[in-house]
Amino acid sequence: MFQGQEIIIILLLALVVLGPQRLPEMARKLGEWTAELRKAAREIREGLEAEVTEFKSIEKEIIAPIKEAKKAITDTTKLAETNPLKWTGPAPAAGPTPEDAAADLEEITTTGEAITDEPET
Repeated sequence: MFQGQEIIIILLLALVVLGPQRLPEMARKLGEWTAELRKAAREIREGLEAEVTEFKSIEKEIIAPIKEAKKAITDTTKLAETNPLKWTGPAPAAGPTPEDAAADLEEITTTGEAITDEPET
């Protein structure tokens, strides 16, 4: 930073400007301020490092389950592609045809009453 000659010139100027009585006092205060600044900088750095460490641990807690879920989905998809499921239950009953649905809708709109599958008594 400073070369030896530059420091000597600065010290001589400080001696001339401040005088021999005030120079040691100002040097002591400058040392105290420097120590306080270093302490504050260290505390800020330690605080930031603690926050970053905490953030990284939270990030791991969030990302790990997401990665596990992604892997499970991928594995399940691959399994389904290689071993497709076959229906083993009863054959599905046929529902109403589009014509039946249109006829029911026509009846509802003309009579205004709901249609039930129960026989009328």
